[in-house]
Amino acid sequence: MDSNFSKWSFRLGPQLNRINTDLGTTTPTLSFGGLVEIEYRFSKTVGLVSGAQFTPISYSYIEADSLAIDHLKYISYPLMIRLQPSYKLSFGLGIIYQAYLSGQKELGEEDAKLTTSYTAGIFKNSIGMIGQLSYHLNSRFNIFGNYRWVKRTSPPTQAQTNNTVGFQLGVSYLFLKSKQRL
Repeated sequence: MDSNFSKWSFRLGPQLNRINTDLGTTTPTLSFGGLVEIEYRFSKTVGLVSGAQFTPISYSYIEADSLAIDHLKYISYPLMIRLQPSYKLSFGLGIIYQAYLSGQKELGEEDAKLTTSYTAGIFKNSIGMIGQLSYHLNSRFNIFGNYRWVKRTSPPTQAQTNNTVGFQLGVSYLFLKSKQRL
């Protein structure tokens, strides 16, 4: 690995989400989000990563003999330790806080869809874990994959859940970094 490294770096990029609930009756659909990431390097190989991710979550299920699709929007705040043992590969592990923004349910077929917004209190903020594997294409671009799971207890009579688990794939671009240190 090079002898120089930057203490601070800022990245942004798109990500593809395939996140599902823990209910067993839902099927995840792909959704498109984005991220802003800040990394502070303690050394060439160890850093602390934080930032914000716009994380839409969509999944489908059968309700009253019709197809229903939930579209939920979250802002996620990860806090990870990143290890970079080689110039091309890095690993991250940490916690993630998922803040609920809004959600709606589509019920019916293409020609007759009924869309309703979820009332406050059904979906809530939750916390969980995130693991990341990144491949650095060059000094500016990297491809990453995240596995994440978040949990929060929901009332047993509630049909919806605050527990989600799934994968994210994305590309990030290094748009700003501090001067390099030896």
